[in-house]
Amino acid sequence: MTRHGDGEPSGNEAFDRAREYLDRFREDEALDWFEIAATESDDPQIRASAAAFVAGLLCSRGRPWEVVIWADVVREYSDRPDLGNLLEAAARLQLGELDEARALLAGVEDPTDRWFPATVTTARITRAHMAYLDGDVENATGQVEAALDADPIAPDVWDAVARLCADTDFDPAAALAHVPDERVIDVMAALQRSVPTGVERIVEVIWERNPGDARVLALVPSFAAKLDSLRAMEWSARMRAAGMGRLCPLLQRAEDPSVDAAERARAAALAHASFGDRRAREALERAVPSLTDTELVPTLREVWAIARMLTDTVVVGGASTAERSLMIATALFEGGARTESYAVLVHGLSLESADGLTTETVVALLPLPVLRGLAEEAEERGDEDVAGILEAVSIVVLEQ
Repeated sequence: MTRHGDGEPSGNEAFDRAREYLDRFREDEALDWFEIAATESDDPQIRASAAAFVAGLLCSRGRPWEVVIWADVVREYSDRPDLGNLLEAAARLQLGELDEARALLAGVEDPTDRWFPATVTTARITRAHMAYLDGDVENATGQVEAALDADPIAPDVWDAVARLCADTDFDPAAALAHVPDERVIDVMAALQRSVPTGVERIVEVIWERNPGDARVLALVPSFAAKLDSLRAMEWSARMRAAGMGRLCPLLQRAEDPSVDAAERARAAALAHASFGDRRAREALERAVPSLTDTELVPTLREVWAIARMLTDTVVVGGASTAERSLMIATALFEGGARTESYAVLVHGLSLESADGLTTETVVALLPLPVLRGLAEEAEERGDEDVAGILEAVSIVVLEQ
């Protein structure tokens, strides 16, 4: 998503601040300020444009279910419904609601806006997107090529092509064939805020044409950290091969608080295992406390498998309550780390939250083989109190 009206103040502080944040790729702050402008501005045009930016950002971030309410704001404060209908149609396409998208696009003639980047060509590419999802590949390809013939460098066209590539198996090579090599940099500039998975498919074609292209590497930080960890790792390797490891997308993903904790932990483990980057441990330390109880053990096992040296980071950060400690103790025991399992068990039983443990909870978290094994470990260590607790719970299990 590019910005119209570059350098031209709107007269609305919140709107202009949002645009500045967008130019600096600080999308979270931009989204917040666009929402403020869309709800508080006295200028209908600013409200409509700000709401359009909110809708566009939500689409590019894979949150189409939130777009409809903002498309309504665009329609309410615009002279024409076209832009609001186009934005909602794009969201409906992401949701797979083709009939609704088709009805919305039928009335879109002129979606242009003073500030938000949308043109008649944007609508044309969106119709091509719908045709492709309908299975009409020939029609879809024809519409894309016609749009690119008219303006092969138009930012809004490439933003729409990125969405098409993200949602379908459309071959971006067909679109790039319209762009001379010296203008590829303009295409990449237009893609800086587009849907990451679509951008990657387009950029991958450019990369295959000229591996090591510095122009491609310059664009990588804007999209690669938003890909899944395995794809981010691929681009990280390319960046590092070019001596640009400081901008590692995989570590950026591991450090991004907007990414769910389990995925951040996965990214950190991969960065450590693949590149030996010391920053990975710090990123993992920040991610682990945010793991849910459901995510904790699967993440522990995954980190253990990918980067064994980082396992202690998950254990130390994850064993924050008695219940979580017992969960970790079981995973460690079942993985063959009996000594470490026992240490975590004792730690968990020493926590204040252990007072709330019931026999039912302990039975649920420590399977019988684990109970028996840890009871044996306690006896070998002479920890009679712990051994007695575990043996008593074992008897309860056997009596059930």
